[in-house]
Amino acid sequence: MVMRRSILCNAFSLGRNHRRRSFQQQQQQQQQQQRTREKSWKRNSLKNASSLAAFGSRGEGSRSGGDTMGSSIISEKEKKEEKKDDDEDEEVVCYEHDGKNTGDARKLEAWLTQRGINVRETFSPSSSSSALSPSKNENEDTQNGLKSIDDLLKEIENGETVLTEHETTHDDGTVKLSCIRRVSVVVVEITSKSKPNKKLVEYEQTLPSGLARKRERFLSEKIMSGKGETPLEAAKRGIREELGDALSPKAVINIDETSLRSLPLSSKPSFSQSYKALPTRYRFYEVNCEIDGLAEDKDEFTSTEKCGTKAVWKWV
Repeated sequence: MVMRRSILCNAFSLGRNHRRRSFQQQQQQQQQQQRTREKSWKRNSLKNASSLAAFGSRGEGSRSGGDTMGSSIISEKEKKEEKKDDDEDEEVVCYEHDGKNTGDARKLEAWLTQRGINVRETFSPSSSSSALSPSKNENEDTQNGLKSIDDLLKEIENGETVLTEHETTHDDGTVKLSCIRRVSVVVVEITSKSKPNKKLVEYEQTLPSGLARKRERFLSEKIMSGKGETPLEAAKRGIREELGDALSPKAVINIDETSLRSLPLSSKPSFSQSYKALPTRYRFYEVNCEIDGLAEDKDEFTSTEKCGTKAVWKWV
């Protein structure tokens, strides 16, 4: 009887240990899957930066309603890296937008052409430019996400894009001019007390034109660097713009300023989906944010921006 009881106890203990190990393994597997998904969302956030506001900037400026953020909190090493990059560009000539409505596109077109940019390959047709008259491929260019020269002008005016001039001296002594489009982007990882262990991901976006595209990324926003906007200010503006009517009037947005981090600049410029023949160099920032007060406490919801862009968001 004693032996039987001992065998039953051992069997029960083994079973309990086995269930515990199975539960721990399941938890570890779920955590690993979550980390893998987060890496994917982060990659998509950086990858899709070139197509932010794909069919023109919002041009609405900061709508933070009087809320101001402190200066960017970045490590001393990152500050030195940024200063080094800024020092390299001290003598660089930037394209100046005069803010007038007539002739701007032609002026920018001439400036880019002088610096070796093929405007026909770079932009979709634009009625503001004589060289970029509408063509039979206009609809195809629009569907592929190619932006117009007017869109680039709007980005420059809003401070989202800075065009810099660069000189290259060849072996024969000749000097060739080129230019680079510079864009800074902040990626916001959003959490909520009502959704523990989950993060907010934008899954799909539908533009006012009706074009729908998959996103699968964290909220991202261009920084109006040309107007002196900081990454933290851009993060708060981007949250209010992109979440739009999904935010309740009493929503509390807590951006963790100490979490702000700057990613290293890429060594070489890349080519964006929006302006495929214009070299672009990105600077990325990441920051954490906790939001309480969404209009709907659901795992999936939609938002509509003032510009008409709609998005599907999921807590994952």
